[in-house]
Amino acid sequence: MKVVIGNPRYCLACHSCELACAVAHSQKRELLAAVISGETPVKRIFVEPAGKRAVPLTCRHCLNAPCMEACPVEALERDPHTGAVVPIPEECIGCHACVEACPFGVIQIVSDQVVKCDLCQGNPACVAACPTGALRLMAPEELSAERRHLMARAILLAEEEA
Repeated sequence: MKVVIGNPRYCLACHSCELACAVAHSQKRELLAAVISGETPVKRIFVEPAGKRAVPLTCRHCLNAPCMEACPVEALERDPHTGAVVPIPEECIGCHACVEACPFGVIQIVSDQVVKCDLCQGNPACVAACPTGALRLMAPEELSAERRHLMARAILLAEEEA
């Protein structure tokens, strides 16, 4: 399963990801049309300030998802195709248990319904909109391999300088 991974080193805090996400989940699927219709699109990704940087945060679609465990009416399920944890709107009672259980703080209740990342059916709008590549759709093993490669390079550079 792939998830959206954010790299704060490359995030400009431009909020392009938030806007793209909100528009992708709007009724009209187009910014101007949504604004003209009076719709208020809702984002599912959050660019949070953290000192001199910004950190893009979104659902990690945890394997043992605390939000799913906490929901008393099972209004969250795992999409069999993408592996994403997605809401079942008609089941949600708006109790906020999933909001309280989410360790990342990226689940919200809007109009008594749970709103969270659904990975845009495997093609996240936030990733496509990011101008710096700070957001990527990756499998955990891809991230691990990338980190190992970076660590190996850092060790070699340190040895060369010594």
